[in-house]
Amino acid sequence: MSFHHRLFSYPPHLMVESATFDGTNDYMARAALSGVSDSKTGILSAWVKPSTSGTHTFFYSHSTDLFSLAATTADKFQIIGIGNAGHITVSLTTAASTVTNSWTHILASWDINSATYNIYLNDAVSNDGTSGLFTEAMDYNNVTAAVVGALGAGTFKITSLMAEFYFAPGQYLDFSVTNNRRRFITSSLKPVYLGADGSAPTGTAPAVYLHLGPAETVANFATNRGTGGDFTITGALAAGSTSPSDF
Repeated sequence: MSFHHRLFSYPPHLMVESATFDGTNDYMARAALSGVSDSKTGILSAWVKPSTSGTHTFFYSHSTDLFSLAATTADKFQIIGIGNAGHITVSLTTAASTVTNSWTHILASWDINSATYNIYLNDAVSNDGTSGLFTEAMDYNNVTAAVVGALGAGTFKITSLMAEFYFAPGQYLDFSVTNNRRRFITSSLKPVYLGADGSAPTGTAPAVYLHLGPAETVANFATNRGTGGDFTITGALAAGSTSPSDF
């Protein structure tokens, strides 16, 4: 095999930067995501590096109903979604625990119609206690706020780095198929290019795609490259000391 072939036969992983949420006063919020509709499908992808164990709320979309990605007191990742009749329709909890000060990729998808639920940590399946208790559509649009890095109005703030946050209500990929996971994470566990607006994995831009490229100011993490509208920073994000692109 020639040097040229070794160098260019496989696309390089995406070089990204991360944002630091300090656990004291940093989070990002906006009103309800623009353009989302209730549906029975969804995709979530995120890179996080918690610096403490325990509860962290990485994403929270809420009113009387909610959709959330959090780490529990048992240091497990958990996705909870409430349907449009007020029932829990998506409940995903990982078998594996978070690892403090280590980059972790969370990748999940759900199709309530077919009772198909996937959650992966660092490209390894990690379903534990996965259930779809009811079959109603997810109540994605009956919310008053979407928050990154905290619960509701700023409680349970995360102490963590975060990069490449992607949330696509109304879309679905089966992540038991390896090639579908490769649309988000390389075989060497690095980020891949999702497109300028996050549309590369499915052909449709997600509601939320938060991205920082090399040399970008960290405040740009609040600029939503997806379709749901930008976020406003409370506090002052700092540039992350590492990123999931690092070897």
